[in-house]
Amino acid sequence: MQKLAVLLLLACAACTTRADGPVSREASPVAADRTADQPATQASSGTLAQLQALVGKADCTSDNQCQVLPVGAKACGGPASYLAWSTAKTDAGALQALAERYRSEQQASNAASGRVSNCRVLPVPAAACRANTCQLTDGAAVR
Repeated sequence: MQKLAVLLLLACAACTTRADGPVSREASPVAADRTADQPATQASSGTLAQLQALVGKADCTSDNQCQVLPVGAKACGGPASYLAWSTAKTDAGALQALAERYRSEQQASNAASGRVSNCRVLPVPAAACRANTCQLTDGAAVR
């Protein structure tokens, strides 16, 4: 039994080291994906800040005022995340234009840097009015 435990420990140690030493956090696919889905340039960071400022607090009085906006671009395609926003106080046209600009900036940055992501498709969440604020939910909103 002790031999089995020692072999198991050695196998685990072999999985966490390479010929040139231990695997660094930067080399892990999870860490690479985290950096891939974050704003890559100062321009895209500014566009994201404009998006968030336009949405603001996303004030609402009912679920039907809450909408979901795809945000950014993963390296493999599709949005990097989603944002809940309210039709009560947000200009939909301006919001869509900013979201498109941010998506384009991220796509260009991804292509220029050779960035990769996990290619996991994010399910589209629902948005619901909770405590007078539009919030993302896991399932379809009850209307």
